[in-house]
Amino acid sequence: MTDTLTGDQTTATRGAMAGATPGTAPAAPSGQEATPPAANAAPPVPRKGGRGRPGSAASPLSTAGATGHPDPATEATPEATVGARVVGWLLLAVAAIGMPLVGVIGFSASYSTLQRFAAGHGFSDTLAPWFPIGIDASIVALLALDLVMVRRGSPWPVLRFAAHAMTLATVVFNAADGLKTGPGKSIWTELWADPLRALSHGVMPVLFVLGVEAARRLLMHAARIEEGTDTDRIPLHRWALAPVATGRLYRRMRLAAVHSYDEMVEREQALAGYTVWLKQKYNGDLGRASEIERLPMTMAPRGYTVEDALALPAKWEADAAERVRKEAERQRAEAERQRQQAKAARIAALTDEADVVEAEHLVAARTGTAAAQASAATAQAEAEAAAAWTRAELQRTAAERQARQEADAMESAEAAADRRKAAEDDRKAAEATLKAAQARDEATRLAAEAQRQQDAAQRIADRRTDEQQRQVLAEQETAAAQLRTVQLREQAARLEAAAEAAEDYARLSQRQRNARRVARILLAAYPDGTPAGQIDPESVPLATIQERLAIGRTVASELRTEAMTLIAEGYQAQAAAEAIYEPQG
Repeated sequence: MTDTLTGDQTTATRGAMAGATPGTAPAAPSGQEATPPAANAAPPVPRKGGRGRPGSAASPLSTAGATGHPDPATEATPEATVGARVVGWLLLAVAAIGMPLVGVIGFSASYSTLQRFAAGHGFSDTLAPWFPIGIDASIVALLALDLVMVRRGSPWPVLRFAAHAMTLATVVFNAADGLKTGPGKSIWTELWADPLRALSHGVMPVLFVLGVEAARRLLMHAARIEEGTDTDRIPLHRWALAPVATGRLYRRMRLAAVHSYDEMVEREQALAGYTVWLKQKYNGDLGRASEIERLPMTMAPRGYTVEDALALPAKWEADAAERVRKEAERQRAEAERQRQQAKAARIAALTDEADVVEAEHLVAARTGTAAAQASAATAQAEAEAAAAWTRAELQRTAAERQARQEADAMESAEAAADRRKAAEDDRKAAEATLKAAQARDEATRLAAEAQRQQDAAQRIADRRTDEQQRQVLAEQETAAAQLRTVQLREQAARLEAAAEAAEDYARLSQRQRNARRVARILLAAYPDGTPAGQIDPESVPLATIQERLAIGRTVASELRTEAMTLIAEGYQAQAAAEAIYEPQG
């Protein structure tokens, strides 16, 4: 490769590689002595020797320029830009006028010849004048259609081949007109015997086709530039000077879809410089380099630059962190969905329980109504029984009085009849008394049944009331416990803030602050007033200290030991805050 580092350039630029990283190497001051290569330094972007000026032992390259940037190219002046545009438009106008003129002249010159050729080969006098028009129009139409399809981004090579075939047919038809072919002679033999005749008839159509091909190539080039797919060609001198290396460069350029030749050369130079630096870092043994350090060599065939390959681990870590974040978001969403489901289930359960309580109260109300109705029926039955008993008593009294009167009046058979009647009345009165007693018993039974149902409903209502009271008490206890927890957390936060303020006021170092934070964590794990001898350092695991302070396990162990020493010396967070920190008024 002619654009890679030369041997002298590699030797001269070894000292300029110290203290630089790939892609961000600072420029070394001009004229300074090269420093020894550092173990963790990356090479600067290598420079090319330049056309006609390769690096040599007689004129070594400057190390200062190895990390610098070339001077910007001189910007074109407005006058030069306007002049270039004018020249371009003039050339385009010449081509736009000249090529149609060439086509018209060529087609006009061949019209009469093609007409005679058609008339001599079986075409009628009516169709013979249209034959040359059809041939020439087909060439123009096919080429124009090909340009349209190229402009639309979907070229079809068949149209070009057909137009070229029709052009060749025009040349052959024009050259064959007037040839004398005899037995054993073909038209191709006669054309070969007089090539100037064929050439004179083929110049104009061929020139027209060349102009159309140039326009087609220009359109395709403009389309590729617009789409960003235009690919540079590798210079021919590179193929001649380094064919094998250029072939590898071409293969990588195509596989990596790199369209700029200069960009591909810069990639190859950067990779070569990075490889040289990596060899210097490990004394020529690339096997000692890590997989991450060898990523530029590994990913170069896949189109990655040195900077892109070295940035891949960070990108992978970022992608992994993004996946973790999305998974956490999904889990949070799932937890929120489950919480909403649990909330809906609890609301449904409370609604069902409210419906049950409402039904129980409705049954209790109906039971009370039945009890009241039974009490009314009992009272009514008792009143009816009392009235019947009173009527029977009055009848009995009247019968006795009448019997005594009749007995006094006569002692005869009639008296006996009266006595029988009185006995019958007594029997009826006794039956009425029995019925009244039965009615009272039935009323008493109904009242007892109603009272039993009312007592059962009352017991159910009392049990529900007790359960509700117990639930209310449990909720009150839970709220009180949560309040106590919040108060304890608030108190701990105030103590922590006071301790931190005291530490700020005392201007303690970060390690002293961390030791006191660990001491406060240990004190918070025990009730207030616990003696220092009863505090076990193992009650607070090292993992908790590591998580709270974001430190390593060894430092956490040392801080816990220092915290136990502070506690043994009588350290208390609130006392330390009151003794050291005094708020300013």
